[in-house]
Amino acid sequence: MIKTKLTNKIFITATILASVFTLFFGIYEYRREHAFRVDILHSQLQLNNYHFLEGHADGSIRVTVIDTLGNVLSDTEEEDVSRMGNHLQREEIQEALQNGSGHAIKRASETNGEKYFYSATRFDDRIVRSSVPYSAELTSSLEHDYTFFYYTISILALIATALYFRFRYEHSEREKQRIKRQLTENAAHELKTPAATIEGYLETLVSNPAMPAEKRTAFLVKCHAQSRRMSSLLTDMSTLTRLDEASITRPHTPIDAASILCQIQDETTAQFQEQNIQLQLHVPDSLPMQGDASLVYSLFRNIFSNTLAYATDATYFRVQAEVSGDRYTFTFTDNGAGIPMDHLPHIFERFYRVDKGRSRRLGGTGLGLAIVKNIALQYGGSAVASQTPGGGLTIEVELARKQS
Repeated sequence: MIKTKLTNKIFITATILASVFTLFFGIYEYRREHAFRVDILHSQLQLNNYHFLEGHADGSIRVTVIDTLGNVLSDTEEEDVSRMGNHLQREEIQEALQNGSGHAIKRASETNGEKYFYSATRFDDRIVRSSVPYSAELTSSLEHDYTFFYYTISILALIATALYFRFRYEHSEREKQRIKRQLTENAAHELKTPAATIEGYLETLVSNPAMPAEKRTAFLVKCHAQSRRMSSLLTDMSTLTRLDEASITRPHTPIDAASILCQIQDETTAQFQEQNIQLQLHVPDSLPMQGDASLVYSLFRNIFSNTLAYATDATYFRVQAEVSGDRYTFTFTDNGAGIPMDHLPHIFERFYRVDKGRSRRLGGTGLGLAIVKNIALQYGGSAVASQTPGGGLTIEVELARKQS
């Protein structure tokens, strides 16, 4: 949990940093683009100022001639220049006096109130100034090209997506390692008991060669039972390890879930009869799907085995199948003792046991229902448990008919 929070903080921090960089880069590009476009217009009007002195200026551009004291000498659009006042303090005039050229953006004319773009050039004792009104055309030419914003935002989105999947991948890998480590630790703990039991019985047999044959046989039977429990545990661990591997390859071959259920019914009918449990199989004649027959078998078989082991006082075990679009829903119901409500959310967890002592006596590994859920998830489905009305346990498994 702490590592998950740390990963989320790193992802958020990296995204914020990338966003801040994008914002400042955008502002910088915005200003640079604006200055570039203004500079282009300023250069064009500067050229017109030179052309005016040469007698072939653009007649559509207003030109004003001003002396170095700020007095207007002439203006192409104003006959009475005395009305125009002194221009010495104008921004573009001050710049032209100091630097040889200058410009002012979107300043209103005192003569007609219109807003102009002014560009002034100093020629010895006079200043020539061209000005163009802020028309729709000029406004359009000075509008910024926001393409770089779109590119930047796209790059940011790609970076954020890459970071997201990278952190998810790392989190997934850490989670897999955690699960494997937990599985190994729990398995070591679970294996310790049967291993110690076998060792104890064998030591007793070795140290007592004259032990009566009947007692010796009883010890060997117990050793055999414990070895089978160890074998089952190792098999279940191997199955879970396969399911945990991201690179697991599931053969997408045609299989029939109904045939698999019928096979398990044949294998377990005698055991259900011994416990006076009526096995009821209500499934269509055929349930075709794509998948790995061994894994689907393992999923169903573990549910049957769980019922045989823990459905105390049950009189029936019913298996039903329903088809809904491209999915199958399998419902396994018994009317046994059931499971307390507070245990239901945990029964699919690895090594979780409702009655630990009874489970170990029966040789249970605590991994059966964990395998059920993991296989269901691998096949695009789910596994949930609930209490049967009136008592008992109901397990509902959903599987996709076709694998992507």
